[in-house]
Amino acid sequence: MKTPSRWRWLLLLLPVLVLVVVGVLLMTLAPSAKAGSSFDNSPWGSRQFYEYLQQQGFKVERWQRDYPNLSGQGHVLLQISGRLRDPSADLAQWMADGNTLVRFYWHGEPTAAPFSHRLQTSQGPVLVETRRRLQPRDIAPRYRPLLSDDYGLIAYLQTTLIGERTGQQLQSVYPWLVANAYGSHTQLANFATVAALLQGLPSTTTIYFDGWLHGYRQRTPEDVDTGLPPRSVLDYLSRTQWLGISLQLGVILIFLLWQHSQRFGPPLQEQVATPSNSATYIAALAGVLQRAQQRDFVRQQLQGQLRHNLAARLGLIADRSNPHHLPEDPELMQAWQGVTGQSPALFQSLLEDAAMHEDRQLLEWLKDAATVLQPLEPPETRES
Repeated sequence: MKTPSRWRWLLLLLPVLVLVVVGVLLMTLAPSAKAGSSFDNSPWGSRQFYEYLQQQGFKVERWQRDYPNLSGQGHVLLQISGRLRDPSADLAQWMADGNTLVRFYWHGEPTAAPFSHRLQTSQGPVLVETRRRLQPRDIAPRYRPLLSDDYGLIAYLQTTLIGERTGQQLQSVYPWLVANAYGSHTQLANFATVAALLQGLPSTTTIYFDGWLHGYRQRTPEDVDTGLPPRSVLDYLSRTQWLGISLQLGVILIFLLWQHSQRFGPPLQEQVATPSNSATYIAALAGVLQRAQQRDFVRQQLQGQLRHNLAARLGLIADRSNPHHLPEDPELMQAWQGVTGQSPALFQSLLEDAAMHEDRQLLEWLKDAATVLQPLEPPETRES
């Protein structure tokens, strides 16, 4: 018993709906590429911390241009990301000019520390939800611990040599140290503790929240005129219209792979020709008669069929009349001559009992029989 078409479509749509629901949940609940941005108001964003620093009197701005445009001294660039990125050469030079790079990202190795741990600081408890810690032996000797416990470092200030000058980085092993989710708890001091760390940096003028890192980018004519080479394929596509085209082509490619390059609907089954038993029987009988050289027998059968067809077309009998009650040959020839106005000589030769010794003679007989029947065919049949 075949499954009804409606139920078959429902069975096909059910896994698709499950995948869509799972995908929506993942996109809704999991941190996105914009997580950590000062524009992001989700639990993983830093918008509340950005506004907190403004309320505390810090000069904060959002940085949405490429890093070669950074200039000045005594500034801070705050980066919050789920993955580690090495500072580019432009950022290294900017740090050597007397600026500080603050990076909150996943760093260090898992330890035996509890996953949710509260550190007691002078500003209050700081909540850290990770087992990751960084051991002092894993970093350069020139560092100063800022947040730590018995399991290792959580935040530290590292000084590195850049050329003949030094630059400093404030790094944390946990990207969500100042996430919005912690700002909603008044008993936590995550915001106040990090603000105190930033305030302790020497000659801090402006704190830039890196929006370029999360895709919030504003290109100015100065950026275009610099002619900076693209840093990656995605950077190149973001500068051209090929990004949108590539995304559309990707969607089309996924759709074609999902459809297995087939049209809508079930695949068409190959039509198998149904054998005709009558045609097979006739062909087999003709082969037997040909091998037996029974041309006269075949001619006699064809003469009987010719008499029947002429009588039916001349109106002397009904189409389904008994073939044994046909008019005599003279009557058929007289009726045929009266209708066609032609000489009955050819007709008479077809009804004679002449011996046939070759297949060619039988084929000529069939050709003459068609000539006799042709004047009696309907006009539309003769035109076709």
